[in-house]
Amino acid sequence: MKVRSVAGSLVVSLPQSVLEPVGFKEGDRVVVEAAPPRRLVITKEGKTMTSTQHLDMEIDLLERKKRAIESDLRYKAQQYNGNQPCEDGMSDNDVAYLWLMQLERDRDKLDVEIAEKRLELYNIQAGEVSTAEETGVPSAQAETPATRKKVERAWYYLPQEGGHGQFLALVNAKGSCSLRRFNAKDGTAIPKGSNRPCDYRDSFSAEIEGATPLSVAKQPDLEHDCKDALPSDILKELQKQIRPALTEA
Repeated sequence: MKVRSVAGSLVVSLPQSVLEPVGFKEGDRVVVEAAPPRRLVITKEGKTMTSTQHLDMEIDLLERKKRAIESDLRYKAQQYNGNQPCEDGMSDNDVAYLWLMQLERDRDKLDVEIAEKRLELYNIQAGEVSTAEETGVPSAQAETPATRKKVERAWYYLPQEGGHGQFLALVNAKGSCSLRRFNAKDGTAIPKGSNRPCDYRDSFSAEIEGATPLSVAKQPDLEHDCKDALPSDILKELQKQIRPALTEA
């Protein structure tokens, strides 16, 4: 390798035998750093992460945190409702109730943070779309998994005086939400009401107030599999979670 002067600058020529093993090729951007007394460190720049990609990852992380909180909420609700305390504090009804309220508060805070991140992502992508339309070049970030509308489902048990109670299936999809009811004893479907706009937590807040959150291992197709009644495996899975309350009814 030789050092030569070109237009007032020193140029170091590297042979191909040196460049090939490290993957350098014409047009690559590199960072050159001095390492005194006699060394230079040449680093190839890696791919940079766009702001939209970073927001996608942040939203995904927040959604995973929310799912973890919902899982913990179901776990503690089962202890509370089934009189099966297995964690410190859950044997005290007042403390257990505060635990459940705190988890719900933390979950709702994450909902707000996720909404804020999605709005930030939308604002960034709106600018990219406008630029693409002006230049005629399609934007690679026009649509990402995080910006597509996701179907979100939730299950609850709503006790009733003198009856077996109801299982509630709530769904958020395409900017609206729906609520389906099923008899908790035999799974029979109760006539469905109209869909409502926005999130089910807001639109059906009165319906799920005082209800116990439940979960199912595999979500059924509510439109086809649950038109007349809950599938037997889903019914048994839900009944198992509220067995003490169902026995009392």
